Amino acid sequence: MHQEAVAASPRWYRTLNREQWQVLVVSNLGWLFDGFEIYALFLTVGFALHQLLETAQLAALPRYAGIVLATTVFGWATGGVIGGIIADYIGRKRTMMLAVLAYALTTGLSAVAWNWQSFAVLRFLVGVGIGSEWVTGASLVSELWPDHARGKGGGGVVGARRARAKRLAIYVSGRDPAGASRVLDPAHDA
Repeated sequence: MHQEAVAASPRWYRTLNREQWQVLVVSNLGWLFDGFEIYALFLTVGFALHQLLETAQLAALPRYAGIVLATTVFGWATGGVIGGIIADYIGRKRTMMLAVLAYALTTGLSAVAWNWQSFAVLRFLVGVGIGSEWVTGASLVSELWPDHARGKGGGGVVGARRARAKRLAIYVSGRDPAGASRVLDPAHDA
């Protein structure tokens, strides 16, 4: 009897509504672009610092690049904590909008950094925006998805983010030029 009930029940993904799927897709897209952003930072931090450092400091460029990358990642953690607290007070949707706005503004302001310290501070603030976005997106998925599908949604968020970021990195590096069609295709998620 139990097997017949399982066979007659709809598949878990058919019980989700449009809003629940949209939250998952938007969260995944946000994380996809955040992954691309940090990858682009890895590729360009040397060029940016070459413009911002004094000639005498260029010999230590890898050290300064490490500082900038570390402050960005530290910003992720800080943003996760701050974003979670803010979301509890003003709501997840508003926090997500503010996180995306903060991310966009500070990323744009990074282009006008006047020295390596200002660049590092702005990259920290970019990280705060990214961390706030991550925690808010994960919370939205967890809150909107029903109990029976929550694990799959949360796992899909993390797993799909990692898989797409890896494929995007491979594609952008030129090692898999035919992979463009697979970058956003969920059928290829492992």
